[in-house]
Amino acid sequence: MFLPTVGGLRRYAAWRSLARPQRLGTPVYQPFGLRRQYSTEEKSAPLGKTEKAEGPAESDQRPENGGKKERPPGTYAIWAMEAVGATAAFVYYLHLYTDLLKPEVKECLTPEKYTPLTLVAKERLTHDTARFRFRVNRPRFDGDQEKLVDSVVQQGVWAVDVKDHAVQTFRTYTPVAYHVSESVDEDTGARHGHMDLVVKRYPSGSVSRFLHDTRVGDQVEMRGPILSWPFGNKNRSYRSIYMIAGGTGIAPMYQLIERHLASSGSGGDSADNGPIATELRLLYGSQSESDILYRQELDALARAHPDRLKIQYLVDRAPSSPPAAAEESSLLTGRPDLKTIRQFTDGFDKNTDIVLVCGPDLMLASVSGVRPINAGQGPLAGSLRELGFSASSVYKF
Repeated sequence: MFLPTVGGLRRYAAWRSLARPQRLGTPVYQPFGLRRQYSTEEKSAPLGKTEKAEGPAESDQRPENGGKKERPPGTYAIWAMEAVGATAAFVYYLHLYTDLLKPEVKECLTPEKYTPLTLVAKERLTHDTARFRFRVNRPRFDGDQEKLVDSVVQQGVWAVDVKDHAVQTFRTYTPVAYHVSESVDEDTGARHGHMDLVVKRYPSGSVSRFLHDTRVGDQVEMRGPILSWPFGNKNRSYRSIYMIAGGTGIAPMYQLIERHLASSGSGGDSADNGPIATELRLLYGSQSESDILYRQELDALARAHPDRLKIQYLVDRAPSSPPAAAEESSLLTGRPDLKTIRQFTDGFDKNTDIVLVCGPDLMLASVSGVRPINAGQGPLAGSLRELGFSASSVYKF
C-alpha cells in the first residue's frame, strides 16, 4: 500500500494553491507547516451596523456621460493620422509596384486592330528611300496582348500593315529593326521602344507617298505583327538559306539575318542534336553602289560571322571608281539573270535548303514570278523555274 510522505503532501498542497482559481474571501491554501492566510479584502459589514455616508445620494453620483468611459484627449486625431498614413502607404505601393494608378499605355503593337504610332525620326537613305522610326511602347508587366506579339515575332519574319487614313488603304511593310527597352518610365508605367521601316517612294504608290509626306510628330495607324515566313519551327531547319533581294526588298532579309545571327540555335533547334548553325547567302541587287541600303550594317555582320554569312552585291551601273581589293569580290556589275542565279545557287539541295526572294515586281518577274496580292505564292516562274527549282523550295515575300 502506498503511503504519502510529508514532503509529497507539501508539494501537492503547493501545486493546488497555484492551480486552483482563488475566490475572494476564501482562504489561500499554503503548504503544511505555514500559517493559513486569508484574503485582505474587506468583508461587507452586517446590515444596520455601518454608518450612513454623508453626501449626495447614489443616484446623484452618476457621471454626466451616462456611465461611458471617457477616451483620452486626441484619440480621434491619432486615429485619423493612422488612417491617412495607411492610405498613403497603400497608394505608394500601388504607384511603385503596379500600373493601376497610371494612365493606359498607348502606342503598343497589336495584330488585332490598327494603333496610332508616332513618327519620332525620319532619315533619308537615298534620293527616293527613307528610314522611318516610330515609337512603340509596352506596359511594365506583359499581358495577354504582349505575349501574343512576342509569339508572332519569335516565329520568324514578320511585318506590319500601314494604313493611309486619307484614302482608307494599307500596304504591308517589314520592319528592319524593333527594340523595346527593359527600363520603365515611372511617370507613365511604360517601356519605350522603336520600330524602323525602310520605304521607297513610288509615284503611283498611295501609302509610300503618304509616309514620305509624314512629318516628325505625326501619327500613322499600324496593325501587327503579322507573320510573313516562319523559320523558328523546331520541326524544320535549313542547312543553307539563299536570299535574293532587290532595293527595299532587303528589309525581310535583313530582319532575318540580324535576328538569325544574334540568336543562339538560329535556323531551328533539334531536340537530339542541339542547335543547328544555318549558312546564310545573300545576293543583293541595286541600281548603283550608292543605292545599296544597309551596306555598312551588312558588312559588319559578315565580318563578325564570316563562316555563316556570305554576301554578293549586284549593281546595274558599274561604280565610277574601282572598288577596293576587299570589296572587289563582293561587288559585281549586272542583273540577276539566269547565269548569275545559277552561280549563286550552286550547291543548292532541295532537301535541306530554301530560296527567299523579295524585291520590285520587275525583278520578281525575272527571278521567280510575281506574287499575287492576297492570293498565296502564285506559280513559280522566271530563272528559278528554268533552273529546275520547285515551288516548295522557293518563298516570295
